[in-house]
Amino acid sequence: MTKKNDKMNINEIMAIFIAYIQQEIEYTGMKIQSMKEWEAEESKEVLISEDSEPSFGESFSKEWL
Repeated sequence: MTKKNDKMNINEIMAIFIAYIQQEIEYTGMKIQSMKEWEAEESKEVLISEDSEPSFGESFSKEWL
């Protein structure tokens, strides 16, 4: 085998790099979509009523001071 055959062509290297970047972009998109779905599910579970006042006693409040 000659030394010339051992080297990769710059076009092959760029093609591999581009394929890698495309896979990374696709994977990142999937992670973002998953996170958006997770955040949407989380926001559905938390309901806070603004009508009622907190019902903590005075002794509870003093513990935090």
